[in-house]
Amino acid sequence: MESLKFKVQSSKFLVCIITLLSLFSYSDCMAGDISFGTQLSINHTDKRVSNTSAIIDDDGRIYIGWVKEEGNKNNIYIVSSTDDGKTFSDKVRVNGDADMPSGINHAPTMALGIKGELYIAWTISRIDGEFSSDIKFSRSLNKGKSFEPAIIVNDDNLSVSHGFESMAVADDSSIYIAWLDGREKKEGVSSTYIAKSTDNGKTFEKNVRVDGNSCPCCRTAVTVAHDGTVYVSWRKVFKGDIREIVLSKSTDRGKSFSESVVVGNDKWVIAGCPHRGPSMSSDKDGILYVVWYTEGEAGSPAIYIANSKDRGKSFSKKVLPFSNGVFPDHPVMTLNRDGKPLIAWEETTPVLSRLIFQQADEKPQQMNQGVRRAHDPVLSINERGDILIAWSQEEIRFTRTAFRLFQRQ
Repeated sequence: MESLKFKVQSSKFLVCIITLLSLFSYSDCMAGDISFGTQLSINHTDKRVSNTSAIIDDDGRIYIGWVKEEGNKNNIYIVSSTDDGKTFSDKVRVNGDADMPSGINHAPTMALGIKGELYIAWTISRIDGEFSSDIKFSRSLNKGKSFEPAIIVNDDNLSVSHGFESMAVADDSSIYIAWLDGREKKEGVSSTYIAKSTDNGKTFEKNVRVDGNSCPCCRTAVTVAHDGTVYVSWRKVFKGDIREIVLSKSTDRGKSFSESVVVGNDKWVIAGCPHRGPSMSSDKDGILYVVWYTEGEAGSPAIYIANSKDRGKSFSKKVLPFSNGVFPDHPVMTLNRDGKPLIAWEETTPVLSRLIFQQADEKPQQMNQGVRRAHDPVLSINERGDILIAWSQEEIRFTRTAFRLFQRQ
């Protein structure tokens, strides 16, 4: 295994000091009851890396993953830390030579099993057609030290697109992977499919169609409620190029799905895929939350959060707060132990960039430091309530994976 020494840099978070940043209304002085540690980072050697994947397990172990372009090859690498991100293991390659990810446009998808298994899914290119691809899956049963040979999740073996996958693990240890699928070969749209594994990822069952007319490049989202209801969300194309976030559910453990329901009714008309999917989670009482980006009828960028108290039949919604003159983007969410939404997103202007975290009913906090572009946040929370937030940060000649950790006392 190639050895890699990471320079993990720690620096105090600059708060309410830099005049340039005072143009913004958010401040780390408004931390509420969530107080993150200092920013740490992993520096990559250049910019030929994907945005980051990150997850924290119930023992506090941090996993960080990315795709690296190396000449004419792309490889997925995983590192782990058992000392709160101060040091990391040597990098471990996930994929084999026959399973190289299709590119650095998307980070690998991560999930944790009930017993701490580490699951990874990604998209590989097929050689028998332009834009054709398959979904691959691999697992580690030894805390990320090695990964088993990858298997194919989609079962059609057709030279069409399969991608933009999401993954969730149910309380009964079943693994669900949802994705956008081109097997129906409709021009300009895809269908949404899902597959289930009941043997901890050794095999996946027959693919199930969730719905059609899916926007072909907006990532899916999947979550499983504590009662076993499987929810899938994605962006769907309606007549007149209206592209809405929708949701469908399964009450029979993924065997069949309900007719899709529009979540936000934004009426966003765009003649192309915006490459922006939803994020979703369900609390212990069955309340479902969805967060997404839209420009709506007015054409103004905004991030909304909606909740459903009737198992996805109807939704309330409200816009998240952000400062005037910024472009909010790429929201992600999870829930804390009390069921409150934890949300992260990025905000940019022509000259500045910031990464925002907010717990429901608390004031937003800025996570990043400096003015370099910070983008594509990732949130993860473990059973004891530790919160990991990670993102990609662009420096002049290289990219870094930055992260901060809140540890429940």
